[in-house]
Amino acid sequence: MTDGLRIAGHAGRSRVNGPGVRAVLWVQGCSLACPGCFNPQTHAPDGAVTTVQAVVERLLVDREGLDGVTFSGGEPFEQAEALAAVARGLRAAWPAVHLMAYSGYAYEQLRGPAAPPGSAALLAALDMLVDGPFATKALGHGAWRASRNQRVWVLGRPPPTWAAPADAEITIGEEGQVLLSGLPDPGLRRAVDRLR
Repeated sequence: MTDGLRIAGHAGRSRVNGPGVRAVLWVQGCSLACPGCFNPQTHAPDGAVTTVQAVVERLLVDREGLDGVTFSGGEPFEQAEALAAVARGLRAAWPAVHLMAYSGYAYEQLRGPAAPPGSAALLAALDMLVDGPFATKALGHGAWRASRNQRVWVLGRPPPTWAAPADAEITIGEEGQVLLSGLPDPGLRRAVDRLR
């Protein structure tokens, strides 16, 4: 799908979803469905489609003071063609933007013959990638990783900062929805789930 994206959510400012201060775009749909995933509500491949242009415009509106944009999910590479188009639109209007994505696929899979359509274009547009499935048996993380098997790849420009992020943050959306992101401990996850 290159004309639009299924979106699960958006945060205008985050300090836990990549280096620096970033906007975050969570896509809807993930066939990997890693056991213990922090975002199981993003697995179903449903929801309204938003045009690439509308996504780009939304991300550009609040770019003042931001270092970059992170694509998360769901699984960004299952909508790689559309996200590559978003990345091109962002770069055209905001050349200094630092672009990053999370993926449950390994980098090697994304470069291989069975990679989802558009993977090469999205990889070429990214400055940074965190790859690999979330693994409950490998808990323990480093910066921007939820499990030890995940890797951080610098594919383009280095990040604006390597400072270690906070573990988690809570954002209240425009319509009052509560969004927990980052790497929260189980107690905080349960507390926020009760608020939803």
